[in-house]
Amino acid sequence: MKEHNSSKNPAKPSEEKQGFDLFWADQLATKIIGRDKYRYLDKKFEKPREFVVKTAASLSGVLHIGRLSDTIRNASVHRALLDAGAKSKLIWISDDLDPLRKIPKGVPAEFEKYLGSPVSMIPDYEGCHESYAKHHLEEYLKVIREFIFEDMEIFSMKDEYAKGNFRPFIKKLIEKADTIREIQNRHRTNPLKKDWMPWSPLCSSCGKIITTRVSEVDEKTGVVSYVCKDYLFETTVAKGCGHKGENDPQKDIGKLAYKSEWAAQWARWEVSCEGAGKEYQVPNSAFWINAEICEKVLDFPSPETFFYEHLTIEGVKMSASLGNVVYPRQWLEVASPQLLRFFYNKRLMTSRSFSWKELPLLYDEYDKAAAVYFGKAVVENEKERSHIKRLYEISNKVNSRGIDVPSALSFSHAAMVAQVFSDEKDIISSLEKTGQYHKEENRQIMQRIKEARVWITLYAPDEVKYVLQQYVSDEVKSKLSQPQIKALKALAEKLKVKKLDEKELYNECYSIAKEAGLQPPEFFKAAYLVLLNKERGPKLAPFLLALGERAVRVLGKV
Repeated sequence: MKEHNSSKNPAKPSEEKQGFDLFWADQLATKIIGRDKYRYLDKKFEKPREFVVKTAASLSGVLHIGRLSDTIRNASVHRALLDAGAKSKLIWISDDLDPLRKIPKGVPAEFEKYLGSPVSMIPDYEGCHESYAKHHLEEYLKVIREFIFEDMEIFSMKDEYAKGNFRPFIKKLIEKADTIREIQNRHRTNPLKKDWMPWSPLCSSCGKIITTRVSEVDEKTGVVSYVCKDYLFETTVAKGCGHKGENDPQKDIGKLAYKSEWAAQWARWEVSCEGAGKEYQVPNSAFWINAEICEKVLDFPSPETFFYEHLTIEGVKMSASLGNVVYPRQWLEVASPQLLRFFYNKRLMTSRSFSWKELPLLYDEYDKAAAVYFGKAVVENEKERSHIKRLYEISNKVNSRGIDVPSALSFSHAAMVAQVFSDEKDIISSLEKTGQYHKEENRQIMQRIKEARVWITLYAPDEVKYVLQQYVSDEVKSKLSQPQIKALKALAEKLKVKKLDEKELYNECYSIAKEAGLQPPEFFKAAYLVLLNKERGPKLAPFLLALGERAVRVLGKV
């Protein structure tokens, strides 16, 4: 999209801070900057020179747009910190040492043997990458930067463990295993056993990492003894091989338990903020347990957080087995990354259910926010106006020249045009008649029509799909009354001899209907039957203007 300079964009961040005290990310940024005390310890900490905002994704499952929600929202906090004048860094962590928990759709059933193995040590089922993790990671990183406009550093947990960057934290966590057990047991119905350790060695026999149970720790050397046993996931079982072995956490491959590793990540990267799903809001969740471990065991202040609703598809949880997964690449075929950022940056704890058929409504909401941001629409309530402007701004890429100005063409009208015209000249001619074409926005307009065409083909409901009729069939004629026929002929003549704008044509339709003795719904129904062989269709006046001579030709055949 075209970037406009500051003279055309009066709402640069440096000039307008209204809405910053209302938007959730700005409120959180203020809290992060102002905080100087631990949560679980009665002491202060020195404020960092640079705040670190962390986001992460496990590669054990499908990387769909729901996984993008965490990264987009954390990127918004990072952006808010920068806009507040603070130094901030955004980091993304690949949890590629996590075990494979279930077999996604499309993965051979034989991969069940790898359940419990680190995803970075499982072969690629398509044979195009060195591992299962690399396959999913590469696909994900191809698109993630299209949705994240801020700089972002990428880290791999597998590499971090291999480099020894977690060894100091591993040592502390194992030494303070009693403290970790006590923290966890306060929230457990069944207490952890006294020999429980926050370390899972990689089984040297079967290569699994979730099935090993530490049975003993040599206090002198730190070497742990383990046995490989079955591990029950939520819906699957990782089979243990029964092997008994030894593992040195300071040298050998393994990983920290989840309710310790998260804390170690915060201490390792000195994280100031990380968001989490709404299920972590409760006091006994992994987030708060790790927060307490982080402070009491690792002596690092636990980060600020925010909680958010997860995305569902038409009210149903996204699942590869159900076939309702939306991949980032699919989104980019029909919508801009700004639109997804806008969708996720709205109120965090409001339920998020996405439906392909409602995509035009989301576009309309986004376009209205753009109109408010650029001063083309008035919102009387000052707080509401400021919040809308900030929401739109933080969902877009901002630089010294301002932000991208979106096309004035609505997605619904683009979908209509995309079905009627294929040639760019015809599209331009049609949009000129409806006053929706501006030469300087040609690229944005054609991109939106391209996206709308894909949406119509793959996702649109039947009621918005139509084909312009070339003639009036006997079947359609039999459904028309004489007053309807009279009114349509009058409409054809009016279109033939007089150039009208949308408002004038709208009023003309009502006048013609009245003169023919018809109620407006009867007139509109007749027009849609003749033009589309349907009883309903797009708004008639702009549709007629878009069709131009084609409408005159079909209506004239009544």
